[in-house]
Amino acid sequence: MKKVLITIAIVFAVLLISAAAVPYLFKDQIVAKVKSVINEKVNAKVDFKEFDLTLIRSFPKMGIRLNDLSVVGVDSFAQDTLANIKQLQLDLNLMSVIKGETYEINAVSLQEPTILAKVLKSGKANWDIMKPDSTAKPGDTASTAFKAALEKYSIEKGKITYDDASLNFFLQAENLNHSGKGNFTQDIFTLTTLSDIEKLTVKYGGIPYLNGVILDASLPLEMDMKQMKFTFGENKIKLNELVLSAVGYLAMPNQTDMVMDLKFDAQQSDLKNFLSLIPAIYAANFKDMEATGKFGVDGVVKGTYNEKTIPTFNLNLGIVNGKIKYPSLPSAINNIQVKANIANPDGVLDHTVVNIPAFHLEFGKAPLDGRLLVKNPMSDPFVDMALKGNLDLKQLTTIFPLKDMTISGVLLADVQAAGRKSSIDKGQYQDFKASGQMQATNFVYAGKNVPMPVSIPSAKMTFSPKNITLANLSAKLGKSDFDANGSINNYLNYVFKKNQLLEGTFNLASNYIDVNELMGPAAAEETKSKEEVPLTVFEVPANINFNMALKANQLKYDKYDIKNARGALQVKDRTVYFKNLGLDMVGGTVRMNGSYATINPKKPKVDVDFGMEKIDIQQAFNTFNTVKLLAPIAQFAKGTFSTNLKFNSDLDEKMMPIYSSINAEGLANIIQAIVDGFEPVTKLANTLGVTELKKLEVNDLKTKFRIDNGRLIVAPFDIKVKGVAMNVQGSNGIDQSMDYDLILNVPRAMLGTKANEAANSAMAALNSKLGTNVAMGETIKINADLLGTFLKPNIKLKYGAGEGTAGSAAKAVVNQVVAEKKAELEAKAKEKVDTLKKKAVDKATTEIGNKLKGLFNKKKKDTL
Repeated sequence: MKKVLITIAIVFAVLLISAAAVPYLFKDQIVAKVKSVINEKVNAKVDFKEFDLTLIRSFPKMGIRLNDLSVVGVDSFAQDTLANIKQLQLDLNLMSVIKGETYEINAVSLQEPTILAKVLKSGKANWDIMKPDSTAKPGDTASTAFKAALEKYSIEKGKITYDDASLNFFLQAENLNHSGKGNFTQDIFTLTTLSDIEKLTVKYGGIPYLNGVILDASLPLEMDMKQMKFTFGENKIKLNELVLSAVGYLAMPNQTDMVMDLKFDAQQSDLKNFLSLIPAIYAANFKDMEATGKFGVDGVVKGTYNEKTIPTFNLNLGIVNGKIKYPSLPSAINNIQVKANIANPDGVLDHTVVNIPAFHLEFGKAPLDGRLLVKNPMSDPFVDMALKGNLDLKQLTTIFPLKDMTISGVLLADVQAAGRKSSIDKGQYQDFKASGQMQATNFVYAGKNVPMPVSIPSAKMTFSPKNITLANLSAKLGKSDFDANGSINNYLNYVFKKNQLLEGTFNLASNYIDVNELMGPAAAEETKSKEEVPLTVFEVPANINFNMALKANQLKYDKYDIKNARGALQVKDRTVYFKNLGLDMVGGTVRMNGSYATINPKKPKVDVDFGMEKIDIQQAFNTFNTVKLLAPIAQFAKGTFSTNLKFNSDLDEKMMPIYSSINAEGLANIIQAIVDGFEPVTKLANTLGVTELKKLEVNDLKTKFRIDNGRLIVAPFDIKVKGVAMNVQGSNGIDQSMDYDLILNVPRAMLGTKANEAANSAMAALNSKLGTNVAMGETIKINADLLGTFLKPNIKLKYGAGEGTAGSAAKAVVNQVVAEKKAELEAKAKEKVDTLKKKAVDKATTEIGNKLKGLFNKKKKDTL
C-alpha cells in the first residue's frame, strides 16, 4: 500500500511538474505562431502588452492569454480602434499543441472588451482586415496554424458598438455579459446563450427605438451548421420590464441572402411594462407610478433579406383602457386608446404602410385625439394626419411630476394635413390639404434649471399649404420682451425636400432686449466680472431667406447700451444683411448698411458702411477695441466726432477683427475736442519750448484716413492751435508705432527768450558779415517728425536732433532762421555788390569822360 501511495504521489508530482513545464516548453513556439498568424493574415495594427501561457488554471486545456490587446485600423479607419480588450484567453486542445500541427481552439473568453464595428456609407467595414491569400485553394487548411473547435465562449463587462452609415443603423451594448455553450465541431448541436446588458441602445434613421434599455435574455438556438440554419428554442427576452418571446428560424444559405421566418409577441402584457421602455418615464419614480390597462404587441417577419429585397412583415401594437397616474399627484392620463399597424405585404420597401387609425387620451378631463397614415415612403410619400386637443399645462403638472420647474398655460391645437409629397414638389399646393391652427395663452415656463423664465401671454399660428402665419405673438424671455407677427413660406418644401429655401417675413418690436442674458448666464456673469465677453462665431443658417423689420427702444449687448434700434435685417445665403440699421449709442447715432457672412464658418467676414454722428470720443475709446488700438489719442481727448467709414475685415474665432485683414477708409470730422496729456504732443511742446501746444483745442477738423495692413494712415490736414498753424500727415500701427510728419508755423514770440536771443544774435552776425540789414519774421517754420511709439515718442526736428531742451530748441530755431533767410541775405548781399560795382563803373566812366573831354579841349586849343 505504501508503495502504491508513493507511486501515485510520484505520478501526480510528474504530472504537476509537466503541467507547469509544458507552457514554458512550448511558449516560444506558440508565441511565434501567434505573431506569424497576425502579421501574415491581418491588415491592421495589432499590439498586446503581455503574453502568458497556463495549463494549471485551464487544465486539461492549454491557456493562452493576451493582455491589453488592441487592434487599430488602417487607411479609412486609421483613427478608429476596432478592438481594445483588457484580456483575451484562448483555451487550446493540449494534444494539438503537443503534436505541433494545427492548434484547436476550444474556448474563447474576452474580459472588458471595447469593440467598434463600423461601416462607411460606401459599405466598407472596419473589421474586413484579413489579407487576401492568393495561394490558398478552397477547402485548403494545411497552412492554417489555428482551428476553431469551440465548445464555449464568453464576454464579460464588454462595450460593443455597431455603427453602420450605409444603413443609418446604430447599436450599442454597454456593460455586456454574454456566454454561449455548444459543440461547434458538430454539424447539428444546441447553442445555449445567456445575455445581460445594462444599457442597450438601438437607432435607425436617427430615431432611437431603444434608448438605454436593460436587457436580460435566455436564448437557446438549434444550430445546423451545414445548412447555416438557426432555430429559436423556448426563450425569454426581457427589455426593462417588458417580456417578449420569439419563435422561428434564421438561415444564411449563401453569402448574400438571409432567410427568416420569425414570430414574436408580448400579448396582453401590462401597460406599465411597455412604459418601462420610455427612458424619461422609466427614470422618474417608475416603481411608484400607477399604470393600468393592457398593452399588446405581436409581429411576423418572413422572407429573404439582401441588397434587393426585404422580408415581409406585419407589426401590431395596441393599448386598451390605459391609465397613468403618480400617487403623489391628483390627476391622471385617462382613457388611453391606441391601435397601430406597420406592415409590408410583399418585401418591397416602398409598399410599407404605417397606420394609426385613431388614438385617444385625456389629460385629466382635456381630450387629445389624432390619427396618422403613411404610404409609399420611398417613392412618393402620402400622409394623412390630424391632431386636435386642448391641453392645460398646469393640469399636466398634476399628472407628471416636474421637479424644480413651473409650467402653466393653455395650448389649443386643431390641425390636419393630407396629400402626397409630389404635390409639394410640383407646387400644386391645392392638392395637398394643410389647414388648422395652434394657439397658446398665458404660457409660463420657469424653474431651477431654466436659464431664464419664459412667458407668452398670447400667440397664434395658422396653417395653410403655402405658409404659416404668426399673429399676436407677445412674449417675454427673462428681462427681454417681444411682440411679433409675420409669415413663413415654402415650409412644406423645406420639410420634405432637400436644399429648399425657407422664406419668411417678420415684424419685431421690443421695449427692452438683453442680449447678454439671452446668450446664457455664463455670458451675463462674465459681462459683470470682465471688461469683455468672449464671443464665439455665430454661424448663419443656410437655406433660409428671412426679412425682418426691427424696432427696439433699448438693447443691451456686451458693454453697449443701445437705444432706439430701428431698421431692417435680411438673413440669406449664410449672411445677415443690415439695411438702414440705426442705433443710438456712445453718445451719438450709428447707421449701418452692410453684411456679416459665414459662408466659411471658420473665417467670418464683415463688410459694413458706418455713418456715425456726434459720437462721444471717450465712450468710443472705451467701447471699441479698434479705436483703442489704432487711435490711442482718443484716451486723452474729450469731445465729439462724426465719421463715414467703409469697413471690411475677416474675423477670428472670438468675433474680433483680424487686423492684418482690415481694409477701411473714411472721412472723420472732429466737431470739438480737447487733447490733454497725450505723450507725443507733450514731448513735441517740450522740444520746441512751446507750452501752449501741450493742450490742443480742435474744432471742425476734417481729415481722410484709411486702414491698411494693420496701420491707420492719415491724409494731410491743416490745424491751427493758439496761433500755431500745423500740417499733419502720417500713420500709426496696432503695435503702437507711429510715423508722422509735421510742418509747424510757430509765432516767434512763443519760442521763449533763449530761442529768440539766439535767433537775433545769429541774424545780427549774418547781417554784419554780409553787410545786410535783414529783419526776422514774426513766425518760424519748423519741420518735425514724430517717431517711436505712443508711450515712448521720439521727436526729430529737421535741422537738429533735439530731445526737449531749451538749448536744442534755440539751435533748431537758429538753423531754421538761417535756412529761411539765406536766400534773402544772399539777394541783399548780391544787390549791394551790384550797387557798388555800378557806382565804381559810373565813377570810372565819369572820370574817363572828364579826362577825354579835357584831352580834346587841349588839342583844340593847340590847333588854334
